[in-house]
Amino acid sequence: MVSIDPAAAAFPTPLSAYPPQSPDGLLATLVQRATQDPFDLVATAIFALAILHTFSVARFTAIAHRVQHARDEQAAREGRPPSPSTLAEFLHFFGEVEVVFGLWAIVLGFAILFWHGFDTVIGYFNHTVNYTEPIFVVVIMALASTRPVVMLAESALRRVAALGRATPAAWWLAILTIGPILGSFITEPAAMTICALLLGRQIYARQPSRALKYATLGLLFVNVSIGGTLTHFAAPPVLMVARPWNWDTPFMLSHIGWRSALAIVLSNVVYFLVF
Repeated sequence: MVSIDPAAAAFPTPLSAYPPQSPDGLLATLVQRATQDPFDLVATAIFALAILHTFSVARFTAIAHRVQHARDEQAAREGRPPSPSTLAEFLHFFGEVEVVFGLWAIVLGFAILFWHGFDTVIGYFNHTVNYTEPIFVVVIMALASTRPVVMLAESALRRVAALGRATPAAWWLAILTIGPILGSFITEPAAMTICALLLGRQIYARQPSRALKYATLGLLFVNVSIGGTLTHFAAPPVLMVARPWNWDTPFMLSHIGWRSALAIVLSNVVYFLVF
């Protein structure tokens, strides 16, 4: 057990420790409180940057696509097979909206460390707030987007697609059926990352129609959102209620999981027939 300095555990400064609101208005009150605890300005700036990042994820993704496209063109000119760009993958990671607040929570942690010390960091993250979910999403998405994991998933899905002669349609069905269901075992963020990367390589790189692009993207979102319900530990909404409601994997499979799997298969078949 790590002992925490009581003063460190009191971070951030409670509202009761500030003087009453200034009669000169909100701005005067904020200046007054920032003067009392200057770290308020640091935390506010980090929060503002996180909000800005949230609205900029599309730009990161667009830049990542341009970087990868340039690398693919260079590989084609040199007669080499296309390969993922490290910079493109890095930018794509910053373009994932799910990781934004997890990333900036890390920045906040380092800011607290340099401003108040290690004890305050431990007290804040252990007793004041719970960052388990955003940090977990950051870590799992970072791992899921690494080259070894993606190549392993692609190799496994290639065998499934080979049952349909590895045609684009076979890849489409394999990715949108097996991929989301894997979310019940490797978590939904990881499944979303892997499916999106493989769809980009196997489907979107072939320049399908705009209607199919958007339909596939919408279907992926829906399938992944329900594909993690075969177990009690992979989908964040299920994870939040599994313990208080005593849900386990057998319960999930028998009550929800099989219905989710059936819904994924039926949705894919309908889309397949339409397109």
